Amino acid sequence: MYALRMKKILITGASGMLGRKLTNKLSDLFDLLALSRDQKSSLSLDITNKDEVHNIFKSFIPDIVINCAAFTNVDKSETEKSLARDVNVKGLENIIKSLPLKSKIIHISTDYVFDGQSGDYKEDDMKSPINYYGKTKLESENMLIGSNRNYLIIRPNVLYSEENTPFSRTSNSSKPAEHFLSWLLNALSNNERVAVVDDQISNPVYIPDLVNVIATSILVDYTGICHYGSEDVVSRYDFAIKACEIFNLDSSKIIPINSSDLNQVALRPKKTSLNCKKIVEDLNIELYTTDYSLNRIYSNK
Repeated sequence: MYALRMKKILITGASGMLGRKLTNKLSDLFDLLALSRDQKSSLSLDITNKDEVHNIFKSFIPDIVINCAAFTNVDKSETEKSLARDVNVKGLENIIKSLPLKSKIIHISTDYVFDGQSGDYKEDDMKSPINYYGKTKLESENMLIGSNRNYLIIRPNVLYSEENTPFSRTSNSSKPAEHFLSWLLNALSNNERVAVVDDQISNPVYIPDLVNVIATSILVDYTGICHYGSEDVVSRYDFAIKACEIFNLDSSKIIPINSSDLNQVALRPKKTSLNCKKIVEDLNIELYTTDYSLNRIYSNK
């Protein structure tokens, strides 16, 4: 236990949903430094600033960096390509160049590296992103793989948690919705009608489960590329209906639509469910259904 406590871990993007949960989970186990660009303190980290990255890493010298920092706005990635690439690609490059060779990088990627034509994607299936966000994430993956570093790339699916929902003890109505579930539950609780696509299909990830997987991967020094998602595969519309049933909301307020009806700037891959057999076997973990995860949120409200 003493050795574990002495291991030094640095989290980038610590103010995001995943970064916050990781910080809470790992702070009792390791010597942890959690940083984000918008951190309101004298110590913050903008991974696009190579001098800033170099100076902080030289001072803290992490054994592991968990890179949660990312430009994740899919539509803005099309209109602000330079910024998207600076964060998603050059930011990781700065981390790689500033770390000692012995240090490990855990990099959070995305299902959007796939084109969404088939679903049930395995780790080594053909990557062919159809939007610029996916292209930057694939480029960052390839750069890390070619860096000759000790790494773990995790591709999760749609992320959600209890945060910023009307049913959460930590809900903050002044804060904008960060994920699909918070947007959905807030809208329905206000008796609003919502349009939800029925042709985007995935196996969404309850963030606390992903955090547990990352913690386990650190303890056993798991490396390579892995997928993580729920046991079941659902459309956004299916997900919304399940949430209504569990949270006792009016499902008649949900209107099924096609992705083409949204007229979004960036194309979305339709079928991005991830095959998670590899991580289940390698780490001897269990996957959970969306119903089970939503029920856990409801029971803890």
